[in-house]
Amino acid sequence: MGIRAAIYCRISEDQQDGWGVGDQEEHGRQLAQLMGWEVVGVYVDNDLGATVRSRKPRRDYERLRREIQGGLIDAICVTEMSRLHRRPLEWHQFRELAAPFKLKIKSLTDYIDLETGEGVFAANLRADIDEEEAEQIRRRVLRRALSDAKAGKAHHGAYRPFGYQPVGDGALEVVEEEAGLIREATLRLLQGETLGGICADWQKRGITTTTGRSWRPTPLRASLMRPALIGCREHPEVGRVRGRWPAILSEDEWERLQFMFKDPDRQNHGRVNVRSYLLTGFIYCGLCGKPLRGGPRKGGERSYCCRQDVVVRGCGRIRRKADLVDEEVVKRLLYRLDSDALRSGLGAVDDDADAADRDEVAWCKTRLTQLADDYADDTLTKPEYLRQKRRLTERMEAAKRRRDSRRASHILASIDGEPVREEWERHDDLDWRRALIAAVIESVTVHPQRVRVKFDPDAIVVLWKDGVRR
Repeated sequence: MGIRAAIYCRISEDQQDGWGVGDQEEHGRQLAQLMGWEVVGVYVDNDLGATVRSRKPRRDYERLRREIQGGLIDAICVTEMSRLHRRPLEWHQFRELAAPFKLKIKSLTDYIDLETGEGVFAANLRADIDEEEAEQIRRRVLRRALSDAKAGKAHHGAYRPFGYQPVGDGALEVVEEEAGLIREATLRLLQGETLGGICADWQKRGITTTTGRSWRPTPLRASLMRPALIGCREHPEVGRVRGRWPAILSEDEWERLQFMFKDPDRQNHGRVNVRSYLLTGFIYCGLCGKPLRGGPRKGGERSYCCRQDVVVRGCGRIRRKADLVDEEVVKRLLYRLDSDALRSGLGAVDDDADAADRDEVAWCKTRLTQLADDYADDTLTKPEYLRQKRRLTERMEAAKRRRDSRRASHILASIDGEPVREEWERHDDLDWRRALIAAVIESVTVHPQRVRVKFDPDAIVVLWKDGVRR
């Protein structure tokens, strides 16, 4: 049986030497033909580095190791030894694995036979040299990135940024269709919709990323957090620098997005948060005041109920059919949205005031943290700590209420001049509907029914943002 050879190809993201994966495979086949070896497999890791700082797994490299260990491969063909390893530790581990199988390695410049001491020595020396070369390349790339940042040149990643097209010399031009989508997503988020809801809508509309993939919340969030959208680039050493391209968003819009994304009240820390009931989070028990939970009954009928469990500790005495409650609340909501009294009770759209309240909330959170540290260090007595904490909390909540009021105005402005019911029917996205509810409804309370009927609408009490109960 002849020698079974594998071809290993790898190219890192910087592509500093110009060797493409296809070129490497072709040279690998020529090497195998020269040595008289039979090619039994090609292993490719694309856009993956092999330096000590690389954290991405090399999946085909690991597969190659397993098949060597399984006795399926006798030799490896690579264009350079550095394609396999640039870390001496990784090379020594590979050598210990491959030595019992008398593995042979052939590159364009070297031939290593692990059966001989000379071959092992040459490979060890080559691994040390490759590590130093990789470190020099890393330092050169970092210097180039710093120089580009100072000059306001765009960062060139592996993929084109959504909304822009590179035009050379670190400049970008706006892709108008994608820029319009970025502005649309920004407006919808600031009006209370969620990343998940926007992604679901874009998937229905066939809108994809620059790589042709469906939009997901995490990539969309990352795209909207890029300083490039306001015509800037950031670098750890030079901070924010004005770039050589036009902005898609205003700085105020972008800052509002960043504040919203970083708001702890919006973060679920990895927990899945899927809403399937319209009023979850707004609806409460009229007997014990605990939140009502959505869930099906034994027959599968959707309902809101007060649960008696270790988490909620409700009274368990209130249950209503969800569809009937939703229908009643929506009927009142749509009627109420045409009310001049409701609109006059909401704050006016004022971006400057909104920015001031964002700063106020951030300042209060910082002071609360400092306050807790002072109390822990015995700088404050407990009464002093509680008194100042109460004042700061009240101040922060007041700023949040003012922001919520203006947010309601933003949402209502999006449907201004349109028939309210038509807009509600047109937006079948649950996130949009819940955002509209949050803009004008403070809470919904379900009381016991006073008469023996299937459904008593008088037992449903809605508290509106303007303080009216109905």
